[in-house]
Amino acid sequence: MKRLFIISALVFLLANSGMAQNITGYWKGTLSLGPTELELCFDIKQSNGTITATLDVPAQGAYNIPVTSISFEMMKLTMAIAPLNATYEGTMVLNNIVGEFTQMGMSLSLNLSKGEKAEKPRRPQEPKAPFPYKSEEVFFKNSREDFTLAGTFTIPEGEGPFPAMILVTGSGAQNRDEELMDHKPFAVIADYLSRNGVAVLRFDDRGVGSSEPGNPDATSFDLSYDAEAAFDYLLSRKEVIPLLCGITGHSEGGYINFMVAQRRPDVAFLISLAGPAVTGAEVMKLQQAEVYRGMGMPEQAIEQNRVISEQVFAIVEKYDTPDENFRKEALGYLAKLGVPDDVAVPMIDQYGSPWFFYFLKYDPAPAIREVTVPALILNGTLDKQVVSYQNIPVFREIAKETGRDNMRIVELEGLNHLFQHATTGLPTEYATIEETISEEVLALMLEFVKTIKK
Repeated sequence: MKRLFIISALVFLLANSGMAQNITGYWKGTLSLGPTELELCFDIKQSNGTITATLDVPAQGAYNIPVTSISFEMMKLTMAIAPLNATYEGTMVLNNIVGEFTQMGMSLSLNLSKGEKAEKPRRPQEPKAPFPYKSEEVFFKNSREDFTLAGTFTIPEGEGPFPAMILVTGSGAQNRDEELMDHKPFAVIADYLSRNGVAVLRFDDRGVGSSEPGNPDATSFDLSYDAEAAFDYLLSRKEVIPLLCGITGHSEGGYINFMVAQRRPDVAFLISLAGPAVTGAEVMKLQQAEVYRGMGMPEQAIEQNRVISEQVFAIVEKYDTPDENFRKEALGYLAKLGVPDDVAVPMIDQYGSPWFFYFLKYDPAPAIREVTVPALILNGTLDKQVVSYQNIPVFREIAKETGRDNMRIVELEGLNHLFQHATTGLPTEYATIEETISEEVLALMLEFVKTIKK
């Protein structure tokens, strides 16, 4: 009995002193998501007796996500990653950690082993100085809400003035380069166009980079006034031709540009990069099915998700605002289906946020129908987020209905939502592709702008 007590005490001392050193390092593990896999990497450090960690998800271009709490006691590692609403619990067994990763109520096996921190993937298109054009840090004001936005204005060399455009990012808070998955598509677009005679203004979204926050509950409608402020600034510059200033938007930005052009007849042209032509609810229903199917989810599960989503979106449609009555009805519906609270509540919190609620209900088709300036509409056949076979036919039908011969619609074979040449089109693939944006898309944009007449 005494011997057992001594052994137990020894294990306790090892677990809480010298052995704790073993937890430091770069730990890698793979989540199995049906036929696809996702690598998670935890960088665990120890200083002055305090353990800290960050999470990298290389395939999603996400690095240094803060681990908000971490403990390692009696060989058991526990971590919480608040930004992802996720946790990890594991036990050290020899040189590995055996455990589970939990997010949104779903738990998956995740075993970790020490490895080397991989270098970030190559991005051969990312612009490198020196540049054959001028580049300025600029500031302008959204006078509707009275706050300042910041951006970069690139001006071609040579005698101006020049045709010009602003760039409007997709959904989510992004910087002026629309940086995501370790790509900088707007930097690549601005570089290409300004090398070829087009001035470009790209700007940080509100609350990102050097831009002030503005209203934190902004919807796409509110964000359209950020874009309009950028457009006004563009018109104020002597280097541009006012009659040849347009707006290019990606994803959500691809219908925000039509919103602005509805109000502003002085917008000379529009370029929609994977912009929706149907309501957000319709976009989401097909997006979910395409992504889940691409990940190998069984058709029965995809159908069950479709039925749930359709009903929740129908509840959204009944309400003007995401008030408590909306939450009560939506959560009540999910409870009847047996959806646990730790899944249902975050889902309704997301759909009931001001931005998402507006997105689900907003139909861009009337604005697309009303705006008659020259427009270039691009969508990739492997886009799983704004699906081309859902949206391109709507653009074509509107062009036919309105007799528009100045709306050029191009469906690009094999390109994903970022206009990369892709294999699956799944978002998990974005960061693994070296190409940031297809050269064909860049050439189409330049060619289109050059055709715009005063």
